Amino acid sequence: MAESERQEEVAATVAVEIFGVPYSLREDGTVDAGRLRVLAEKVDRKMREVADQAPNLEPDQIAILAALNLANEANGGGEADSGRYQDLVERVSSLTSDLEAALDA
Repeated sequence: MAESERQEEVAATVAVEIFGVPYSLREDGTVDAGRLRVLAEKVDRKMREVADQAPNLEPDQIAILAALNLANEANGGGEADSGRYQDLVERVSSLTSDLEAALDA
């Protein structure tokens, strides 16, 4: 490999850290270094959120759940789903109260 090719290869990598693990990512021409850093920070943040909620999970499980959360958010499921989820929680709570009242009668 020629020296100029090695220099291009080195210049085309971006150092990031995700969940405490350093990675050297290569720019592929479609995503620039700044965007790679932003994406890595988003993945890191989401993994830490999952780990905070489920501290007993292994890192690979945390990564999968983080990926699912990010995919859901990317597909517009974040806020709309949380509203529907809250509606379902309230409905289940109401039905549970009605059932408990009926059983006590």
